[in-house]
Amino acid sequence: MKKNIEEQLENAPNSSNEKHNVNGHGKLQVHENLKSNAKDKVQSLKKTVFLDRDGTINEEVSYLHKVEDFRFLPHVLEGLSILSKAGFQLVVVTNQAGIGRGYYREKDAEALHLFLREELKKRDIFLKGIYYCPHHPQGIGAYQRECECRKPNPGMLYQAEWDLLQGNNEEESPIQSLYRLSREEREALEQEHRQAERKAWLSHSYMIGDKILDCEAGVNFGVQPILLATGYGEEEKRKLEEERKPCPPYFENLEEAARWIVERELE
Repeated sequence: MKKNIEEQLENAPNSSNEKHNVNGHGKLQVHENLKSNAKDKVQSLKKTVFLDRDGTINEEVSYLHKVEDFRFLPHVLEGLSILSKAGFQLVVVTNQAGIGRGYYREKDAEALHLFLREELKKRDIFLKGIYYCPHHPQGIGAYQRECECRKPNPGMLYQAEWDLLQGNNEEESPIQSLYRLSREEREALEQEHRQAERKAWLSHSYMIGDKILDCEAGVNFGVQPILLATGYGEEEKRKLEEERKPCPPYFENLEEAARWIVERELE
C-alpha cells in the first residue's frame, strides 16, 4: 500500500551528503528518509519560481563574476516583488561555465551571489536559494565533465526541491549550492513527482529564463517554462520560429511574466 505524502516526508535527513545503503534496500532507505516533520515539509513546497540569472535577472555580461559589473535588468525588481508578494518562493538556478573554463573561481561567484541576495533583501525580496553549475564539457580539470546539473538537465531544480523538503524555516536557504544528490535521492524525488500532492506543486511552479535550455530544464523537471525577450531571448525565439518549433509563453521582461503568472494562478 502506498504511503501518503505526510508519511513519506517524515524523518528526512538533514544533509543530502549523508551516505545511503545502495544494496537492494538502498532505494527503500532513501524513500523512508523522506519522512519527518510532514506538515512543515509539505508547507515548505509552496509554489516556486525558478529563475535563470544572466540575461534574466541581470544584464548579460560575458562571464560575469565581478560585483562592479552587475546590473539589474529593467523591470526585474518589479517582477520579483510581484512574485514574492503573491507567495512564490524564488530560487535562482544558473550555469556558470566560466568557473569550469578557468575564467574565474567559485569564490568569485559566491561573492557575486552574496551581493545579489543582499541587494534583493533591501527590497524585501528573499531568495530560497542560489544554485550554480560550474561544469562544462570543455572545462578544465575536475570541471570537465558531463553532469546532472548543467541546464537543460534539471539537476539544480531537483537539488532545490530536496533542500526545500528539509524543512528550512528561515527566510532564505544558503546563497548557493552545488549539485550533491545521490542517485537514490534523485530517484526518490522522481518517484514523489508521480504523487498527486507533488504534481500539484509542479503545476503551480515555473522556470523563467532567456534561453531555450532554461525552458528545457523546466520541462525536464515538470514545471511551466517561460521565455523572456531579455538577454538572448529574442535570438532564441527566432531560432524556434526558423525551426518551426513551438515557443513557450514569451514576454518582454520579468515584470510582464510575473503579472501573467499571478493572473494565471487566480483563474
